[in-house]
Amino acid sequence: MVRQNNRWTIRLSFAAVLLMGIVGFGYAVSAWLPMLDAIDLSAFTENVDWVDTTATIGEQVVQLLLGLTSAQ
Repeated sequence: MVRQNNRWTIRLSFAAVLLMGIVGFGYAVSAWLPMLDAIDLSAFTENVDWVDTTATIGEQVVQLLLGLTSAQ
């Protein structure tokens, strides 16, 4: 037997998810703004190993996410 879903319930749920996503994005933008002026770009010269630089930035992002999600 196939269960029939109410389309209005699905549409209302989808609209609620979209609304909460927009509200969450607005909160994130208002509560957290990166300080782009604090980034030191003087280390980037012509002789930069881009693979090593990308790996270092990726490692720092992983460490940041681990710090944010770890139990304290």
